[in-house]
Amino acid sequence: MQKFLGLTVCFSAVISFVPIVAFSLPLSGQTFNNLTEKAKLEVSKTTGISADHLNVVNKVTLAGTGITRFKLIDTQGNIYGVSLDAAGNQISQKVLEQAIQAINNKGFVGKLETELANRIAQGSNNPIKVIFHLKGETVQPYQGSNPTEHQNHLNTLKSHYQVIQQPLVNQLKESNQRVIYQSLYTPIVVAEVTPLLIQTIAARSDVERIYLARRRIRR
Repeated sequence: MQKFLGLTVCFSAVISFVPIVAFSLPLSGQTFNNLTEKAKLEVSKTTGISADHLNVVNKVTLAGTGITRFKLIDTQGNIYGVSLDAAGNQISQKVLEQAIQAINNKGFVGKLETELANRIAQGSNNPIKVIFHLKGETVQPYQGSNPTEHQNHLNTLKSHYQVIQQPLVNQLKESNQRVIYQSLYTPIVVAEVTPLLIQTIAARSDVERIYLARRRIRR
């Protein structure tokens, strides 16, 4: 089973990980050979479990941040998580969230892909072909082998994502914008839209990201 300590953090765009150990005690002058040993000690201090009874089963480094996240397990099968910077200092949840958000936002100006934002900033009002990625619960893929059940699942996917897409599609059509493509199995709509309307749509709560369309969309 998993041992829940402190706050649980879920990151949909970058990493899903185990609960984060809530705090760290002073190092008392001890020297550590590497971050792995430090991660064990941090969990040991919080839980009282001997570091010798903890094993690191996974670690992930957040690109460009120097932060490494560790997943550890004890002899009873309980799982713990801790995040350290390059110097071995434990990272608070707030700092971790900020680092992950910065990774998610790389290459974007708000919800707009940077290249698209630059295109809009040029001042032309000519329609731009863009990809709208909408928010919405993801439907898990079908895992079975029954053809009928598989087809039923595909039909469910179509209905599910059509409901997510429809409010945006309605706005585009009411504004006389050309809807090029509605994905059957993802929350994606491709359309040619004026820059002003793109900026208006970016404010919608159901819009996750807006990308510049670079390739021909195959149906």
